[in-house]
Amino acid sequence: MAEPLIGSVVNGAYKKTAASQDATKANTNISTSKTAETKDGGYTEEMFMKLLVAEMQYQDPLEPTDNSQYVAQLASFTQIEAIQAVQADMKNIQGNSMVGKMVALIDDDNVEIHGRVDYVRTDDDGQLLASVNNKEYPVEKIKSIMDETYYNAVLVADTILADISKLPTKDLLTLGNEEDVVKVATMINSLDAYTKGFLGKDVTEYVQSLVDKIAELKKTKQEAEEEVNKRTTPKTEEVNTSTETAENSGAAATSQTTVNSETTEEPESTETSPVVGVDEG
Repeated sequence: MAEPLIGSVVNGAYKKTAASQDATKANTNISTSKTAETKDGGYTEEMFMKLLVAEMQYQDPLEPTDNSQYVAQLASFTQIEAIQAVQADMKNIQGNSMVGKMVALIDDDNVEIHGRVDYVRTDDDGQLLASVNNKEYPVEKIKSIMDETYYNAVLVADTILADISKLPTKDLLTLGNEEDVVKVATMINSLDAYTKGFLGKDVTEYVQSLVDKIAELKKTKQEAEEEVNKRTTPKTEEVNTSTETAENSGAAATSQTTVNSETTEEPESTETSPVVGVDEG
């Protein structure tokens, strides 16, 4: 014959039987197992009913629990269950609203990842997953949701700041850096006011100082080249003057020869001889 679950009262105290204790342990194990399987750590309706039945089954027969207490517990659990359902619905709504948005999240390696949410789904365990950069992450890992205009502005500003950091300081700037400086300045000039605001006034003024420095270096180089040209020009003029003097002397001699030949040669031959002489000379 099986041992009864209801114990007896000994010396005014209720004493459970061995079968009652085993049943309590079994219910405890079931409760622990169900709790471990529940992701949010909450109680399910099945767990609550089993605990309620066990409480009614093993209550002290001399001091039974008032039925109104059971009703109150059931009402409390129903209210909690409704709240949990609303929370789950709100979580789903929040997850679905992330689709198409730019987000920042922390992965399992504690690395921050930025990307667009392609879709949101619920897995078999009821966990909400968001797909970012072709990989699924729990929505709990998402730390912030960003407007796309804001995200693009920050991304462009970070790119420009990275390019500026690669440039030498103003004192070490050379004409070899002209192309890089012009590239950065052109990018800044192409930005709208909203995006340019993420750079700050100090950055734009610094880039302008680099542009002015490049212009100053180019002007200095041009002045140096002009000075070198001025120094070499007198020597060139002196050589040209000597050449012109020699040419004039040759022309005079040719003219003299032409004049002397007028008494012995015909007029037609005297007109062509200076041209031939100059060209040959």
